[in-house]
Amino acid sequence: MLISNGMRRPDRRLLRRAAAVLAATAAVTLVAACGSSSSSGSGSGSGSSGSGGSGLSAADKAGLAQAKSVLAKDETRPTQITNTEKITKAIPKGKTVYFITCGPGTECTQEGQIVQQADNLLGWKTVIINNNGTTQQWKQDFNQVVQAKPTAVLYSAIPQAVFASEVPALKKNGTFISACCITDAVDSTTGIGYAIGTPSQVVPIAGAQAAFVAADSGDTGQSLFVNIPDYEILNIAKADYQKAMSTYCPTCKVSVLNIALSNVGTSTSTVVSYLRAHPSVKYVTASTDQLTVGLSAALKAAGLTDVKIIGQGATATNLQYLHSGQQALDVGFDYYEDLYAMVNSVVQHVVGMNVQPSVSAPLWVLTPTNAPTATGAFPMVVDYKQQYQALWK
Repeated sequence: MLISNGMRRPDRRLLRRAAAVLAATAAVTLVAACGSSSSSGSGSGSGSSGSGGSGLSAADKAGLAQAKSVLAKDETRPTQITNTEKITKAIPKGKTVYFITCGPGTECTQEGQIVQQADNLLGWKTVIINNNGTTQQWKQDFNQVVQAKPTAVLYSAIPQAVFASEVPALKKNGTFISACCITDAVDSTTGIGYAIGTPSQVVPIAGAQAAFVAADSGDTGQSLFVNIPDYEILNIAKADYQKAMSTYCPTCKVSVLNIALSNVGTSTSTVVSYLRAHPSVKYVTASTDQLTVGLSAALKAAGLTDVKIIGQGATATNLQYLHSGQQALDVGFDYYEDLYAMVNSVVQHVVGMNVQPSVSAPLWVLTPTNAPTATGAFPMVVDYKQQYQALWK
């Protein structure tokens, strides 16, 4: 979600967020995807940051130029949050907000702490509900919220179908619903009052990953997109990546490796097996960084030292990978910006303002030269807290 974990962020985004342990199928499916195999003969993916040879088609040359432009823009750290409307009424103290995590992984559990940080600024109480990431547990959590009748419930990467039967009671209790990294609609039917990290907003994330593969290989690289299809938001990321590659490198070949969530623990060996069988693939792009942890070491042990890893939703571990040269690129997940935006939507609701539709949080592409040093989740915008305090007075 994007998903991270979750789907922030997946994430969330993503998140942006695939750390929950769902009861998923054990099958691992290989899917051919996107691109013309007949035109990828040069796709050995030397990874030498090629500029594209004279043999490239006009479409490839145009796509390569566009990819380089995208990276140049997105590698600059953002400085502004995307919420801009000031709260013009007094914000009441003493409200209670529940946060339901997407699962047991760090990418999920750290989100509740960020919500609590924002609520503390407002003088609100936060109740964090941790869980094992199963649909059964999620449903129990929403039932708990119904019984507690809080001001709002926030969550990440949980399908609305899980708690659809609880929505009428939540509405009756006046509990505002705010979400991240979902594919559900924001309307009276779903009961969701606000969402960020929506399908249209995660497009630039996969686009940045694709831009790197195109630019780094000089529009000759073959890539493998590794995905956890249990999270729908990550499937959207996969489609976004395929579409972006068709723009930035029309003749590059992309393959997809789907990993069931129950098999994430063995995903590195699955990726290694695929790469051994397909030696022309020199780029591995992950829909979430849960799939990148330990991958570099596994590749090195297998003698696959010329494969570059591109992640999404960078954890502290991924930052270390970037600094040590074990990972080529990552797209940061805006945990703080997304979760503060979710709390901001509750503030707007509480004071009687119209809840403004979400605006995609800032994007930051991380490289070995610009990646921060952090031991946990980190903000995209350094002074995000001060900017939200200015909105909230």
